[in-house]
Amino acid sequence: MFYFIPAWYQKQRPWYHTTELWFRTYERMTFDDTVNHYKIFEKAGEETCLLILNYQPQLRYTLHKQDMVGAIVWSLFDDIQNVHGQTMTPINFKHLKWPQGIRFVYSPFAIVAKQGQETYAVIHFAENGNLFYIETYSEKKTDKIYYFDDRGFLSSLIYYSDGVAQYQDYLNKNGVWQVRESLQGEFKISVNPNADQDFNQTEYRSWEKLIDERLRKFKVRNVTNRDIFISAADSQHNNLVLNVFAQNKKGFSFFGNRYQWQTNRDLISLFLQADLLIVDTQEQEKKLHHALIGAGFAKLLGKLSRISPFDTRLRLGHSQTVKELKIYFFIDTISEQELRTYLPAILDMMEENSAIHLELVNFRQDYDLKGLETYLKNLIWQNYTVEAFLKVADDGSENHIDESTKTKFSRLAINRYTNENQVITTLDTTRLVIDLGENPDLYTQIASISAGIPQINRVQTDYIDHMKNGWILSDGDDLRHPIHYYFDGLTNWNQSLVYAIEKMSDYTSGRILTQWKSVLNLGEG
Repeated sequence: MFYFIPAWYQKQRPWYHTTELWFRTYERMTFDDTVNHYKIFEKAGEETCLLILNYQPQLRYTLHKQDMVGAIVWSLFDDIQNVHGQTMTPINFKHLKWPQGIRFVYSPFAIVAKQGQETYAVIHFAENGNLFYIETYSEKKTDKIYYFDDRGFLSSLIYYSDGVAQYQDYLNKNGVWQVRESLQGEFKISVNPNADQDFNQTEYRSWEKLIDERLRKFKVRNVTNRDIFISAADSQHNNLVLNVFAQNKKGFSFFGNRYQWQTNRDLISLFLQADLLIVDTQEQEKKLHHALIGAGFAKLLGKLSRISPFDTRLRLGHSQTVKELKIYFFIDTISEQELRTYLPAILDMMEENSAIHLELVNFRQDYDLKGLETYLKNLIWQNYTVEAFLKVADDGSENHIDESTKTKFSRLAINRYTNENQVITTLDTTRLVIDLGENPDLYTQIASISAGIPQINRVQTDYIDHMKNGWILSDGDDLRHPIHYYFDGLTNWNQSLVYAIEKMSDYTSGRILTQWKSVLNLGEG
C-alpha cells in the first residue's frame, strides 16, 4: 500500500479545515503535489490511500474537484469522531429545526434567517453550494457556529460567550461530542468520558499528542512494514510521519513555496530518515541539493527525484478544434500600468484578425474590474473600429453604435475566477496563455502545460522552454511577435503541443513510478 499525506493546512489554526466560502474560493490552490503523485500511482493500479490529518468536513467535495472521488481515505478526525463512509448527502437548510416565525432573506453572499427584525442566523455555503456552516446570534453577537459535514450531518459546534469563541465540540453522527477543543485560556483537548473510541488520556495539551496517539493505533491496525508513505514536506507534520512510521520507507515532496528552506535539526532529521526526496522544479532541486551539501550529506543526493506536476483534468490539445484564436491573459501578476502598455498590441491584432478573442482573467477580489472595463471601452472608442469589439448590450445588434449606446464586449471578456474548474473550462478552448508577471501564477502554468497550450512569459520557469512550448519575452520585445508565432498557421502551435506531450511522458509512461520504486528498493513487485 502507498499512503499519501497531503499538507492541506491553514496558518491560524494549523489542524483546522481549509474550506473557503463559495465567493472567495481562489484564495488558495487546491491542486498540488499530493494530487499529482496520487494519480500517478492510481493510474498504475497500485493500492493507494490518503491520510488526512486535519479537520476537513467538506473533504468529499475537495476530492471530487480533483477527480479523486473513489480515493480510499483515512481521516484522523473521522477516527476521533467515530465516523465512517464517504458517501455525500446534501442537507437542505430549510429542513433543519428552526424557531417559529423564521423567514429567509437571500443576499448575494449568504442566506439570513430573520426572526422579526432581528438576525437569528446567517447560513453560509461552500463552493459547490453545500451547506457549510450556520452562525447563530444572541443579542446581536455570535452565539454558536454549526459546521456541517458534506456527508449530511452536523460535524462540530463552536460555543461563544459574549461574542467570543470558548470551545469547539467535535461530534459523532448522533450529535454526541467526542473531544472538546478549548479556544480560550490554556489550550487543551478534553475527551468525553462516554466517547465512542478508546483514548489513552482524558486530556491532551496539544493536537500533536493526540494525532501521534491515533496514528500509532492506525498503524497497529492497518500498516505493514512493506507499506510506503509519500508525504508532502511540511514542518507541521514531518516529525509525526518520521516518528510514527519510522520502520517504513518514506518519501517527502517539496512543492512550490510551501517549505521554508533553512538547514535546521528537523530538516537534517528528514534528510537522514527519508528514502526519497521529491521536488517539482529545477529551482527546488537546486535548493535541496545545496541544503544536502551544506549539511554534509552529499552521499544522499541519490535520493533526489524531480517531477513536474500535471493536472489530468485538462484535455490535451483540445483547443485546436476551435476556430477562434482565444488568448487567456492572466492580469493579477502585473500592475495596471503594465497591463495598459501591453493591451494595444493585442487590440491591434484583434482588429486585423477577427478570429482573435481576448479574455482578461483575474483571481484577486480587490481588482477594479469595472474600472478596467471602462478603460478598455474608452481605448476602443478612441483608437479602434468600435464595431470590431463592441455590440449593443440589449439586443446583440452590432449596428448603430454611438457613444450614448449601452454596449458590451463582443470578442473580449473580463472574468474573475474563484476556482480551478473555471480555469480548466476556459483553457479547454484557449490557444495561447499570457502571464507577464515576475512570478507567474503557478496553477496557470501547470494547467497550461497540462492542456498543451503555449505560454508567453517574461521570466524563465521550469514549465516553459523558449520557442518550444512558449515564449520568453525580453525587455523591449513586441508582444505581437510571439502571438504571430503561434497564431499564423498551426505548425508552431502543434510543435508546442508535441513538446508538452513529451514533457508529460514520464507521467504517462510509468517511468516515474519505476524510478521511485528503484530508489525505494522495491523492485517491480
